[in-house]
Amino acid sequence: MIIEGGRNVSPNTNCLEGKRCSACGSYGPFEVAVKMRVLLCDSGIDSAPDPAIEYDDNAHATCRSCGRQGRFGDFAE
Repeated sequence: MIIEGGRNVSPNTNCLEGKRCSACGSYGPFEVAVKMRVLLCDSGIDSAPDPAIEYDDNAHATCRSCGRQGRFGDFAE
């Protein structure tokens, strides 16, 4: 947390901007269940030509600091 002008300001300016755990106050990191495209071969997983990773506010998330679980959107400040 950054204190600026007497108020708390989130240190997150990218993927976690506006996110904070309401249970412990952590700004992350958060473990988030994502959808990911891979090339699945008989021998295992290889890089896909377009390795897209997708998530939204409905994705399951866990605070790494305290273990609180919920939807990623539940971690909004």
